[in-house]
Amino acid sequence: MKKVGIIGASGYTGYELVKILKNHPNVELVVLNSKSYEGKKVKDLYPDFNGEETYTNYSIDEINKMKLDCMFLCVPHTKAFELLPQLKSKKIVDLSADYRFKKIQKYEEVYGVKHLDEKNNKKAVYGLPELFKEKIKKAKIVGNPGCYAAVCTLTSYPIQKFAKYIVFDCKSGYSGAGKSSTYAKDHDTIKENIVAYKLTNHRHKYEIEQFIKTKLSFTPHVIDAFQGMMCTTHVTLKEKTNKDEIVKAFKDFYNDEPFIKIMEDNIPDLHDIQKNNYCCIGGFEIDENNQLVVVSVIDNLLKGASGQAVQNMNLMLGFDENMGL
Repeated sequence: MKKVGIIGASGYTGYELVKILKNHPNVELVVLNSKSYEGKKVKDLYPDFNGEETYTNYSIDEINKMKLDCMFLCVPHTKAFELLPQLKSKKIVDLSADYRFKKIQKYEEVYGVKHLDEKNNKKAVYGLPELFKEKIKKAKIVGNPGCYAAVCTLTSYPIQKFAKYIVFDCKSGYSGAGKSSTYAKDHDTIKENIVAYKLTNHRHKYEIEQFIKTKLSFTPHVIDAFQGMMCTTHVTLKEKTNKDEIVKAFKDFYNDEPFIKIMEDNIPDLHDIQKNNYCCIGGFEIDENNQLVVVSVIDNLLKGASGQAVQNMNLMLGFDENMGL
């Protein structure tokens, strides 16, 4: 059994990791760090949890003595590059934004803070297995993608050669804003509502642009659902193209990928992906203006965060990619 831990185990993504890792056949979860809930049982915070695990608050020195095989960092941005250089775990998966950008200057521009760990940032691999599987297998540090960045990149990467311009119109459940958000604290703010925000400059746009070189626009919305995310992608095509050609491009690119479902004759919805690690991609309609519309869905807490993180861990530790998922 491999020993693993979580720093920041009490938030939404931390809790999803606890649930997955508790039932993973090849790992033992030994660190569930939470400064706020040290000593309390997980089920005291999440009554639906089926287990007796208790939140810990080990020091970095105590964690290093445990010689963990993998550590997950579920902390706000800027916190990971304070913690990660001190950790001696064999593998580290960071769910914050701190190791997602290959160019530190771009990270500093987007997040408005100075990056404090250029040395480890050079070693970090972007954790989208469908694009970078072989690199992830060899990596010590993986920067787990942002939820919007994951779904938008998966939706457009195989077809960017066809695209003149791409517009991502995304809707996310309010869990994406975190436990401390207004929506989580007061559900009436989102009840029977849709809220658009960061219309042109959401941080994930610049994360997407690392991999999608076509000109693009991206606008996110929060909806009255706890988890799940839909990306409706509008692609202005360079030239006349038919549906079969588009679907073939997706099928060829994602051939044998265990967590991608191409729904050739259907439009996916949130019920297809809630509480699982799949990305479902469908729609594939082209209108009279030569605009392609593709609809994709992921669970923002799983394929958009914790499930993806475990998928990365599996690859890093030499397990089957879908183990525990």
